[in-house]
Amino acid sequence: MTQRESWPAEGSGYAPKTTAPRKENPVKRFGATIGFLADASRRRPGGRRVLWVLVSLLAVTGVGMMTYPFATQIWANQIQKDKAKQFASSELLNAYKTDTVGAAVGEGEALTRLQIPKLKVDVIVVEGVSGNALRAGAGHYPESALPGDVGNVAIAGHRTGFGQPFRDLDRLKAGDTIILTTPLGNYTYRVMPPFDGHPNPWITHPLDWTVIAPTPTPVLTLTTCDPPHTSKNRLIVRAELVDTQES
Repeated sequence: MTQRESWPAEGSGYAPKTTAPRKENPVKRFGATIGFLADASRRRPGGRRVLWVLVSLLAVTGVGMMTYPFATQIWANQIQKDKAKQFASSELLNAYKTDTVGAAVGEGEALTRLQIPKLKVDVIVVEGVSGNALRAGAGHYPESALPGDVGNVAIAGHRTGFGQPFRDLDRLKAGDTIILTTPLGNYTYRVMPPFDGHPNPWITHPLDWTVIAPTPTPVLTLTTCDPPHTSKNRLIVRAELVDTQES
Protein backbone atom coordinates (compact mmCIF):
# COMPACT_ATOMS: atom_id res chain seq x y z
CA MET A 1 0.00 0.00 0.00
CA THR A 2 1.33 3.40 -0.89
CA GLN A 3 2.41 5.29 2.19
CA ARG A 4 0.86 8.68 2.60
CA GLU A 5 1.24 11.36 5.21
CA SER A 6 3.13 10.50 8.36
CA TRP A 7 2.19 11.78 11.78
CA PRO A 8 1.47 15.52 11.59
CA ALA A 9 4.00 17.74 13.32
CA GLU A 10 2.71 19.30 16.51
CA GLY A 11 2.86 23.02 17.02
CA SER A 12 3.58 23.84 13.37
CA GLY A 13 2.51 27.23 12.03
CA TYR A 14 1.74 30.44 13.86
CA ALA A 15 -1.61 31.90 14.68
CA PRO A 16 -1.56 35.53 15.93
CA LYS A 17 -3.57 36.22 19.03
CA THR A 18 -6.85 37.93 18.34
CA THR A 19 -9.78 38.88 20.44
CA ALA A 20 -12.33 36.14 19.93
CA PRO A 21 -15.90 37.27 19.31
CA ARG A 22 -18.36 36.58 22.07
CA LYS A 23 -20.17 33.28 21.56
CA GLU A 24 -23.71 32.57 22.60
CA ASN A 25 -24.51 29.55 24.68
CA PRO A 26 -25.70 26.94 22.11
CA VAL A 27 -28.30 25.58 24.55
CA LYS A 28 -29.82 29.03 25.04
CA ARG A 29 -29.74 29.63 21.28
CA PHE A 30 -31.55 26.34 20.62
CA GLY A 31 -34.13 27.13 23.29
CA ALA A 32 -34.74 30.57 21.82
CA THR A 33 -35.24 29.06 18.37
CA ILE A 34 -37.80 26.56 19.65
CA GLY A 35 -39.58 29.35 21.54
CA PHE A 36 -39.73 31.46 18.40
CA LEU A 37 -41.16 28.60 16.35
CA ALA A 38 -43.75 27.82 19.01
CA ASP A 39 -44.83 31.45 19.23
CA ALA A 40 -45.01 31.75 15.44
CA SER A 41 -47.12 28.60 15.22
CA ARG A 42 -49.77 30.15 17.47
CA ARG A 43 -49.94 33.31 15.41
CA ARG A 44 -50.24 31.85 11.90
CA PRO A 45 -52.91 29.62 10.34
CA GLY A 46 -51.77 26.04 10.19
CA GLY A 47 -48.91 26.81 12.56
CA ARG A 48 -49.89 24.13 15.03
CA ARG A 49 -49.80 21.54 12.28
CA VAL A 50 -46.30 22.64 11.25
CA LEU A 51 -45.15 22.53 14.86
CA TRP A 52 -46.65 19.05 15.31
CA VAL A 53 -44.80 17.82 12.21
CA LEU A 54 -41.56 19.33 13.51
CA VAL A 55 -41.94 17.70 16.91
CA SER A 56 -42.77 14.36 15.27
CA LEU A 57 -39.66 14.54 13.10
CA LEU A 58 -37.50 15.31 16.12
CA ALA A 59 -39.04 12.38 18.01
CA VAL A 60 -38.46 9.96 15.11
CA THR A 61 -34.86 11.16 14.79
CA GLY A 62 -34.28 10.67 18.51
CA VAL A 63 -35.73 7.17 18.48
CA GLY A 64 -33.63 6.32 15.43
CA MET A 65 -30.44 7.46 17.14
CA MET A 66 -31.27 5.41 20.24
CA THR A 67 -32.12 2.22 18.35
CA TYR A 68 -29.25 2.40 15.81
CA PRO A 69 -26.66 0.60 17.99
CA PHE A 70 -29.11 -2.20 18.81
CA ALA A 71 -30.12 -2.61 15.16
CA THR A 72 -26.53 -2.80 13.95
CA GLN A 73 -25.71 -5.25 16.75
CA ILE A 74 -28.44 -7.62 15.54
CA TRP A 75 -27.26 -7.15 11.96
CA ALA A 76 -23.62 -7.86 12.85
CA ASN A 77 -24.61 -10.96 14.87
CA GLN A 78 -26.37 -12.41 11.84
CA ILE A 79 -23.42 -11.63 9.60
CA GLN A 80 -21.08 -13.28 12.11
CA LYS A 81 -23.14 -16.49 11.99
CA ASP A 82 -22.81 -16.58 8.21
CA LYS A 83 -19.06 -15.83 8.36
CA ALA A 84 -18.52 -18.57 10.95
CA LYS A 85 -19.86 -21.06 8.39
CA GLN A 86 -17.52 -19.67 5.73
CA PHE A 87 -14.61 -19.90 8.16
CA ALA A 88 -15.28 -23.59 8.73
CA SER A 89 -15.67 -24.36 5.02
CA SER A 90 -13.38 -26.64 3.06
CA GLU A 91 -12.91 -23.86 0.49
CA LEU A 92 -11.11 -21.62 2.98
CA LEU A 93 -9.00 -24.51 4.24
CA ASN A 94 -7.96 -25.35 0.69
CA ALA A 95 -7.12 -21.69 -0.01
CA TYR A 96 -4.75 -21.60 2.96
CA LYS A 97 -3.20 -24.97 2.10
CA THR A 98 -2.52 -23.94 -1.50
CA ASP A 99 -1.38 -20.43 -0.56
CA THR A 100 -4.12 -18.85 -2.69
CA VAL A 101 -5.94 -16.93 0.02
CA GLY A 102 -5.34 -13.57 -1.66
CA ALA A 103 -7.13 -14.69 -4.81
CA ALA A 104 -9.70 -17.04 -3.29
CA VAL A 105 -11.10 -14.87 -0.48
CA GLY A 106 -13.16 -11.98 -1.81
CA GLU A 107 -14.18 -8.78 -0.06
CA GLY A 108 -16.51 -9.42 2.85
CA GLU A 109 -15.66 -13.13 3.06
CA ALA A 110 -14.31 -14.82 6.19
CA LEU A 111 -10.52 -14.72 6.51
CA THR A 112 -9.48 -15.34 10.13
CA ARG A 113 -10.77 -15.45 13.69
CA LEU A 114 -9.65 -12.77 16.16
CA GLN A 115 -9.71 -13.29 19.93
CA ILE A 116 -8.69 -10.81 22.63
CA PRO A 117 -9.11 -12.65 25.95
CA LYS A 118 -8.74 -9.55 28.12
CA LEU A 119 -11.59 -7.78 26.30
CA LYS A 120 -13.68 -10.96 25.74
CA VAL A 121 -13.57 -10.33 22.01
CA ASP A 122 -14.20 -13.24 19.65
CA VAL A 123 -14.98 -12.20 16.09
CA ILE A 124 -14.61 -13.52 12.55
CA VAL A 125 -12.53 -11.07 10.53
CA VAL A 126 -13.50 -10.64 6.89
CA GLU A 127 -11.39 -9.52 3.97
CA GLY A 128 -11.57 -5.79 3.21
CA VAL A 129 -12.17 -2.57 5.10
CA SER A 130 -14.93 -0.99 3.02
CA GLY A 131 -18.18 0.06 4.66
CA ASN A 132 -19.92 -3.09 3.44
CA ALA A 133 -17.15 -5.40 4.64
CA LEU A 134 -16.93 -3.81 8.08
CA ARG A 135 -20.58 -4.51 8.78
CA ALA A 136 -19.19 -7.81 10.04
CA GLY A 137 -17.40 -5.86 12.77
CA ALA A 138 -13.76 -6.29 11.74
CA GLY A 139 -11.91 -6.42 8.42
CA HIS A 140 -8.42 -7.20 7.13
CA TYR A 141 -6.54 -4.57 5.13
CA PRO A 142 -6.19 -6.43 1.79
CA GLU A 143 -2.61 -5.40 1.03
CA SER A 144 -1.28 -6.28 4.48
CA ALA A 145 0.24 -9.61 5.49
CA LEU A 146 -1.82 -12.70 6.29
CA PRO A 147 -1.98 -14.19 9.82
CA GLY A 148 1.30 -15.77 10.82
CA ASP A 149 3.24 -14.40 7.85
CA VAL A 150 6.34 -12.26 8.16
CA GLY A 151 5.11 -8.70 7.91
CA ASN A 152 2.33 -6.52 9.24
CA VAL A 153 -1.12 -8.11 9.59
CA ALA A 154 -3.45 -5.09 9.78
CA ILE A 155 -7.07 -5.32 10.94
CA ALA A 156 -9.65 -2.54 11.34
CA GLY A 157 -12.67 -2.82 13.60
CA HIS A 158 -15.72 -0.87 14.71
CA ARG A 159 -15.68 0.88 18.06
CA THR A 160 -19.39 1.74 17.97
CA GLY A 161 -22.14 -0.24 16.27
CA PHE A 162 -21.87 -3.46 14.26
CA GLY A 163 -20.78 -5.52 17.24
CA GLN A 164 -18.16 -2.89 18.22
CA PRO A 165 -15.40 -5.49 18.78
CA PHE A 166 -12.78 -2.76 19.26
CA ARG A 167 -14.86 -0.73 21.72
CA ASP A 168 -12.33 -1.14 24.57
CA LEU A 169 -9.17 -1.40 22.50
CA ASP A 170 -7.64 1.45 24.54
CA ARG A 171 -7.61 -0.85 27.60
CA LEU A 172 -4.93 -3.11 26.13
CA LYS A 173 -1.45 -2.92 27.66
CA ALA A 174 1.98 -4.37 26.98
CA GLY A 175 1.93 -8.13 27.47
CA ASP A 176 -1.77 -8.66 26.67
CA THR A 177 -2.39 -11.45 24.17
CA ILE A 178 -4.25 -11.40 20.87
CA ILE A 179 -4.91 -14.62 18.96
CA LEU A 180 -5.49 -15.06 15.24
CA THR A 181 -6.82 -18.43 14.09
CA THR A 182 -6.86 -19.82 10.55
CA PRO A 183 -7.66 -23.32 9.26
CA LEU A 184 -3.91 -24.00 9.51
CA GLY A 185 -3.44 -23.08 13.17
CA ASN A 186 -3.28 -20.46 15.91
CA TYR A 187 -0.99 -17.43 16.00
CA THR A 188 -0.50 -15.71 19.33
CA TYR A 189 0.57 -12.07 19.39
CA ARG A 190 1.60 -10.04 22.42
CA VAL A 191 1.02 -6.30 22.74
CA MET A 192 4.40 -4.57 22.56
CA PRO A 193 5.76 -2.04 25.05
CA PRO A 194 6.02 1.60 23.90
CA PHE A 195 8.28 1.92 20.85
CA ASP A 196 9.58 4.51 18.38
CA GLY A 197 8.97 7.29 20.90
CA HIS A 198 5.23 6.80 21.37
CA PRO A 199 3.00 4.74 23.68
CA ASN A 200 1.19 1.57 22.70
CA PRO A 201 -1.79 1.87 22.21
CA TRP A 202 -1.46 5.30 20.63
CA ILE A 203 -3.53 7.82 18.70
CA THR A 204 -2.63 9.12 15.28
CA HIS A 205 -4.07 11.07 12.33
CA PRO A 206 -6.76 9.23 10.31
CA LEU A 207 -4.61 9.53 7.17
CA ASP A 208 -1.48 8.09 8.76
CA TRP A 209 -1.13 5.00 6.57
CA THR A 210 2.36 4.25 7.90
CA VAL A 211 0.78 2.24 10.72
CA ILE A 212 -0.20 -0.52 8.27
CA ALA A 213 3.01 -0.39 6.23
CA PRO A 214 5.05 -3.61 5.81
CA THR A 215 7.40 -4.59 8.63
CA PRO A 216 10.51 -6.82 8.64
CA THR A 217 9.13 -8.95 11.49
CA PRO A 218 5.71 -10.62 12.01
CA VAL A 219 3.43 -8.15 13.82
CA LEU A 220 -0.27 -7.44 14.17
CA THR A 221 -1.75 -3.94 13.98
CA LEU A 222 -5.30 -3.18 15.11
CA THR A 223 -6.92 0.12 14.14
CA THR A 224 -10.17 1.81 15.14
CA CYS A 225 -11.75 5.25 15.41
CA ASP A 226 -11.06 7.63 18.28
CA PRO A 227 -12.87 9.01 20.15
CA PRO A 228 -15.85 6.65 19.94
CA HIS A 229 -18.70 7.80 17.65
CA THR A 230 -16.27 9.88 15.56
CA SER A 231 -13.59 9.42 12.91
CA LYS A 232 -11.47 12.35 14.07
CA ASN A 233 -8.43 10.19 14.91
CA ARG A 234 -7.25 6.59 14.82
CA LEU A 235 -6.44 4.43 17.84
CA ILE A 236 -3.65 1.94 17.10
CA VAL A 237 -2.42 -1.18 18.88
CA ARG A 238 0.71 -3.05 17.78
CA ALA A 239 1.51 -6.64 18.85
CA GLU A 240 4.33 -9.03 17.93
CA LEU A 241 4.04 -12.72 17.06
CA VAL A 242 5.26 -14.85 19.98
CA ASP A 243 3.86 -18.33 19.30
CA THR A 244 2.62 -20.48 16.40
CA GLN A 245 0.62 -23.68 16.79
CA GLU A 246 -0.11 -25.46 13.54
CA SER A 247 -3.13 -27.74 13.37
